[in-house]
Amino acid sequence: MLSFSGIAELYSAVLVAFLERMPLQPSSDATLLIHTARLELEPILPVHATEMFPVLNDPALHTFTGGSPPATVEQLAQRYTKLASRRSPDGSELWYNWLMRDQTQRVAIGYMQSTVTSTHAYIAWVVGTAWQGQKFAAEAAQAVVTWLEAQGVSEIRACVNPRHASSQGVARRAGLLRTNQLNDGEEVWVRKP
Repeated sequence: MLSFSGIAELYSAVLVAFLERMPLQPSSDATLLIHTARLELEPILPVHATEMFPVLNDPALHTFTGGSPPATVEQLAQRYTKLASRRSPDGSELWYNWLMRDQTQRVAIGYMQSTVTSTHAYIAWVVGTAWQGQKFAAEAAQAVVTWLEAQGVSEIRACVNPRHASSQGVARRAGLLRTNQLNDGEEVWVRKP
């Protein structure tokens, strides 16, 4: 029978072996900055909660994604603190979250997310209602897909509400193709190089 320390050592060895298979490793803020023609994507930090709160405090944003707006700036800052670790609590996923900033107006307009596992990455996007319809999400998604592929991620997925035509367009512009798979009622879109 293994002792507690033996179990801990075994778990640690398994986790290290798993992480070595991950296409990405946690990166510094500087290596995570992504620029597009109109956007700057910067790693989300707790300090961003103040400027993101008014963008996300809109029930219309949750029509297709579910959930509700953050209750307070402090609650959002706590969430961003968790996300800033860039790793799931069990270490099996890497979390990359970017604040989307309009380079012209220098304002936060939304965010991009990527959850990376040893076999693939999921991406997701949210753009505040005031900036929707200007293809900011597609521009950001294309940039994140390019960044992920440059880091060695070989398969990129997105889960899209089947009634959300705009998000379907974002996935399509990012080079993802609709599959017949569903994940919690959402269509799974996939890009493989």
